[in-house]
Amino acid sequence: MFREPNQPWWRRLFGDAMVPAYVTIRPAEARRCPECRSAYEARDRYCPGCKVVVPEWRFG
Repeated sequence: MFREPNQPWWRRLFGDAMVPAYVTIRPAEARRCPECRSAYEARDRYCPGCKVVVPEWRFG
């Protein structure tokens, strides 16, 4: 049941199952807003320039 000692309890219990395989992080040069072409970070849900939902969160 527990995978490795010296890990947090939630990581020992769930392992890597908490990260779905279909979530991909685009490279930094590809992370551009389709509306205003400003760059955004991988964790951003909204564009910092025009506040529109970024493509990773738009259809997911």
